Formats: sequence, C-alpha cells, structure tokens
Amino acid sequence: MTPQVSVIIPVYNVGKYLEKCLTSVVGQTFADLEIIIVNDGSTDDSPQIIARFARQDPRIVVINKANEGLAYARKSGVEAARGTYIYHLDGDDYIEPDAIERMYTKARETDADMAVARFSIDYPETSTSQPSLLPSRESYTGLEYFSEIALSRAHWSVFSHLHKRSLYTHVAFCKELSYGEDVYLTAQLTYYASRVVILKSQPLMYYIIRNSSITNSRFSEQKARDIQLYPDLINDFFKDKPEYASLQKELGAIRIQAYNTLLSKRWFNDAHRLSRESLAILRQYPDLRNVPQIRAFRKLFTLYAHSRVLGRLYAQYYICKKKIK
Repeated sequence: MTPQVSVIIPVYNVGKYLEKCLTSVVGQTFADLEIIIVNDGSTDDSPQIIARFARQDPRIVVINKANEGLAYARKSGVEAARGTYIYHLDGDDYIEPDAIERMYTKARETDADMAVARFSIDYPETSTSQPSLLPSRESYTGLEYFSEIALSRAHWSVFSHLHKRSLYTHVAFCKELSYGEDVYLTAQLTYYASRVVILKSQPLMYYIIRNSSITNSRFSEQKARDIQLYPDLINDFFKDKPEYASLQKELGAIRIQAYNTLLSKRWFNDAHRLSRESLAILRQYPDLRNVPQIRAFRKLFTLYAHSRVLGRLYAQYYICKKKIK
C-alpha cells in the first residue's frame, strides 16, 4: 500500500544525535509513513544506529550511498519516495509526536500543496532557544509565500514544510551546493505550489544549531562560494518564468541577505564589490531598507563600498557589539 507521507532523513556523521531524531519519527501519532534514511557515506556509528532502527520498524527504508552532500542526499530520498507528501528532517533535529499528523491534516483539509509549521531554534551550547517567525496569514499562493520568505517574514527551512510529492517533478538539485541548498529547493517548491497553508500552533519541530553544524561552522572558500552561488541559481530558475520581472525586488533581497551572511561570518573577501551591488539594489528598491536583516547591514555596505579599510574596522566593531548583546 502506498504511504501517505514519506519522511526523508539525510544522515552524515550525526550518530551522537541520531537516536533522538529517529525515535521522534517512528513514534509519530500519524503512522501511515515510509521513513527513508539516506546514509550519505557516514564514517561514525550512524550506520549501526540506522540498522538497529530498521530492524525494529518495517516502515524504514535505508539508502546507503557515497558522500555527495546534503542536496544529493535529499535528491536520493525524493527519487525513492512513494508518499503523497514529502517531509524532510535532518538527522540531528527532532519533531513533536503529532507534528506530521497536524501538518498532514491541515494540508488535506485545505487541499494545500504545502503546509508550514512553526519550529524552535535551539542552541544547546548556551541552553537558549527562540521560536521561528509566524507569518501573518493562514493561506498564501506559492509566489506570495516566496515573497514572504524573501522579505524575511517567513523561513526557507525545508524541515518545517510538508510538500506534495508532485511538486518535485521539475525541481533541480545542485550537488555542489552545501550551504543554501534549502533556499534553492524552497524557492522552486513555492513556485510550483498553488496553495500554502500555515499552522498557527506552538513549534512542532526543533532545529538544533551547534558549533559543528553546516550552518554555524567555520567559514571556508567553499561555503563562501555557495553563499554567492545560491542567489544566482534562484535568479536563473526564475529567469525564463513569466513572473520574473515582477520578482526583482524579492530576488534582490535574497542577494543582499546572502551577502549579509558573508559579512556576519567575518568573510570580507570581495566585500567592496558585494557592498556596491547591495547598495545598487537598495537604490532601486528603497523599501528594502525596512527589512530588519537588511537594515542592520546598510551602514556597513556604505562604508565598504567607499573604503575597504573603514568597512573592515566597522565590521569588526559591529560583530563584537552583536556578540556582547
């Protein structure tokens, strides 16, 4: 029998956290699942943990593959999925017992292509957490929701979305993209979605940010390249679409916020050029200055655009000030 929901869990060396993740999935109140665990070439004890859970639960499908990165791990899971809906969960995160049931019920009741839940952003090293953003409306078209995300009124987080599998027919995955792959994936899925619904509830999943995570680990040339790449990939995706001209502000906002990420991680290579690009976008769309994630960096862009030395000094001051707060 075809399952209603395929849960796809990419795993790479997260053995320390994997049991909590898998326990949260096999214990879901919604039982009509297939659980696809993609072992992306793990070298720790993750394969042994996966095998143990697979012996205990016949709904688990295990894919063992050579390491190719998160994007292609997700791709392997999507290609194997049989469910009407797809849900992605990273191997070091976990969900509430009724998370999938609530998203599935909402999607079915509203005939939505995508259901979005709130989540908690947890920082175990400091024992702190914060809730995710809550969009103002309960229903959007896909492009309306893309705009909400691009303008920082919602999140790109693929792990907080339940999608119809049919949306993936024309979706592309970029193997080389390790940072920002969820941004590229969500941009495509929202475009193909006709209806997106929001669950107005307490957080249903827990997104764990550790110093060793992809999101929070030390920057490298590869990660810096990825952050500059994903705005280009999203732009190329929309370029041949009829809505391209009407989405220029949103595409500009995505680019600026990608450059913000580079500066916030103290990656100042080519900051002069990136700052000039950001200021050019802000001149064209001045209301983007009201986006908090953009407003916080506008002074830094201005300094870097005119003086590399002043820009670097201000960046160091700004980052230190943010850490103290």
